[in-house]
Amino acid sequence: MRLNVPPINRDQPDFPLSFKTLGNVIEAVGTPDFVPRLTLLMNEVLPVNVVHIERSRVDSTMPTGFRCEWIGSGGVGMDSGAISDVMTLYYDRFYESDPLFAGLRGKTGTMLVVRDIGAIEPGEFRRRLFDEARIAHECVLARGTRHAQHSIALERALREPPFTLAEMNRFRGVSEFLFPLLELHASTSAARRIAHAAPFLHPLAQFDARIARDAVRLSKREYETCAHLITGKTVPEAAQILGVQVATAESYVKRAFAKLGVRTKRELVAWGHAAA
Repeated sequence: MRLNVPPINRDQPDFPLSFKTLGNVIEAVGTPDFVPRLTLLMNEVLPVNVVHIERSRVDSTMPTGFRCEWIGSGGVGMDSGAISDVMTLYYDRFYESDPLFAGLRGKTGTMLVVRDIGAIEPGEFRRRLFDEARIAHECVLARGTRHAQHSIALERALREPPFTLAEMNRFRGVSEFLFPLLELHASTSAARRIAHAAPFLHPLAQFDARIARDAVRLSKREYETCAHLITGKTVPEAAQILGVQVATAESYVKRAFAKLGVRTKRELVAWGHAAA
């Protein structure tokens, strides 16, 4: 859903931008601290759990016609490793089929879009990127020129309320300050990932491909436990995420490993790699 939200009036006494925090962001342009500091600034403007930054440029050699670069992501109260896993999976498997960004890339001007996650059809896209990550609300602000488009996506977890019109108004208002910094940062630092820049598949994508190729039948819990192990979690951590006892998670692992013919986490990852 695209919204036409008018720019914020900076004469308002409650203008949300902290100039001290903005100074910290300016100081970090071109460094690894930029995204974490930008995340903290956004959390001052309106409470968020995750911030994603992307740049896309026209490139006829890429599958979508655009070179999509993940500049970085930051989290507030969310595990940074889990955020990184989700974004790596997104650019490996789902960025081409994402309807929200498919409608934004290549357009000029400033666009504010709210993703209705509840309306996404059940399937891998929704389950992997939102349900399993416990993300319930997403608001994206993109600014495109004839050279490139930069976007800032804000996400909130299941326990948090949806973005209000007032919050989106503040988001759009401060973007007048943030986009020039984002554009400078993106032009002076390496992207964390370029979609389909190399024939690399995330280990979880490789695992899925092998599951499909060999028609292996894992139960939902067996698969979920293996997926968490592949993305770096321990069995106790997987148990906590799934809301089960450690002994129960261990039983899922034991049954799954028996079906796959592996004995360790290393062998589990290698089993999926054999499909690449």
